[in-house]
Amino acid sequence: MKRIVFASALLVFLIIFNCFCLDTITKIKNEATLKLDELYMLTANEDFEKTALECEKFTEYWLSEHHILSLIVRHDLLDQTTFSVSRFVPLAKFEEKGELASEISRCKILLDEIWDCERPLFRNIF
Repeated sequence: MKRIVFASALLVFLIIFNCFCLDTITKIKNEATLKLDELYMLTANEDFEKTALECEKFTEYWLSEHHILSLIVRHDLLDQTTFSVSRFVPLAKFEEKGELASEISRCKILLDEIWDCERPLFRNIF
């Protein structure tokens, strides 16, 4: 009987932990997507000084969230996203509008991929 209780408690703990991790990923994805949308709009407005400043803020934000995500998510997608984010500031400072917009879009796609890969879907389990 003790084994059944222990197995049930372990299963409940696993479900709660996985829900917490998915909620964390979802919150980070949504917040980062909003910030990336703002960066994209600044890029479109061609205010490169403000864009560079906001890119620096987003880079700091991403590096702080990267430590949390690295405990939960596969590192290959995180590394690609970090590489993409690391290009934001130089592209904004050198006024490379098209390439910066491309990197912002790439980053959003990678965030969606990270979130989608962690969802408990049948195709992700098997």
